[in-house]
Amino acid sequence: MAQRTKITFLTHFEELRRRILFFLSFLFFAWIVLFSQFHRLTALFLWPYERAFPDQKLGLVFTSLPEAIMAALKSTFFMALAISIPFFVFQAWRFLSPALFPHEKKFFSKTLFLGAIFCLASLAFTYFIVFPAFLKFVLGLGYTHFTPLLRIQSYLAFLGKGLLFAAILSQIPLFTALLVKVGVLPAYGGKRRVLYLLGVAYALGLFLSPGDIVAQIIIASCFYLLLESGYLLSKIF
Repeated sequence: MAQRTKITFLTHFEELRRRILFFLSFLFFAWIVLFSQFHRLTALFLWPYERAFPDQKLGLVFTSLPEAIMAALKSTFFMALAISIPFFVFQAWRFLSPALFPHEKKFFSKTLFLGAIFCLASLAFTYFIVFPAFLKFVLGLGYTHFTPLLRIQSYLAFLGKGLLFAAILSQIPLFTALLVKVGVLPAYGGKRRVLYLLGVAYALGLFLSPGDIVAQIIIASCFYLLLESGYLLSKIF
């Protein structure tokens, strides 16, 4: 019995290692492709700023010898990680599918395509809507009174991390729906569920922004809507 348990554990570990290697290979390939095309991606990086300030030219500066190339490496890595999220979800499904019941497999297979759509929609919304509005808000006051000298690493890292964060957030409803389907999260409704989700959402807001009550409320509200969307998806599918 112990030998059988050991063989089963080693088999699962080998399968997990294989799935992780698949994901890392895809991520590395995407990173190499994006970095090799960085000179062509520059216009895409600058577009949110140009949308926010169409009458001003953005002059990015760097203050150390390797800063420009490090900015290119970091920004393209975050972009590669963002577009690799659907592939990561697919590999997770391939690893977990043997342990799922038929109705759970059916649900997960339906939501895989939906997860990719959510990811692309979230990236597009962040790039075309959120970035220009955010840049106009945070830089508008500075342009009124000061001369901007934006570091290339700070600007590109902001864009890359923002896209990665958007891709991760887009998967929360699907992940929540899956946890409800497999029974990890309670499926009850009404006020009890609302209080439960509000508690989880505010805990996440407190973790991400421990010293700012306004930011905590905003973040908690966003997480609550995403978690509630997951419950809605679990009912639809």
